[in-house]
Amino acid sequence: MGLKININAELHPTEDEKKIIDAIHALFPDANCTVNAGNITCTSYDISTFARLLKEQKIRDAARSVLLSNLHGSRIEFKLNKQVATVGKVSFSVGDVPLGDIMVEVIGENLHHLIDEIAPNTRLL
Repeated sequence: MGLKININAELHPTEDEKKIIDAIHALFPDANCTVNAGNITCTSYDISTFARLLKEQKIRDAARSVLLSNLHGSRIEFKLNKQVATVGKVSFSVGDVPLGDIMVEVIGENLHHLIDEIAPNTRLL
């Protein structure tokens, strides 16, 4: 499918850089991260761990709603709660959070199909 996942998180002076990178790796283990001027930027090509977490946490319906509402052509953009990610869990963010969020941008073709795979409509299952 040729997915590319861009991940970005602002690093505040009070935050531990390693903890934030570990949080990103908990969701996207193959992410290649760099730190520059208080910002962590990562690139991943594998969404399978993220998809597994959605299923394990039983939040696929909520995820489906978020992903579909943030789908714009060949791109999906959404925010994840940084603090929740540090314990290896997925929580979508809404609104402003004091320490910021993890911004995720999924780029690829046929993203409707991807959403159906990772967050199927469980009401139809």
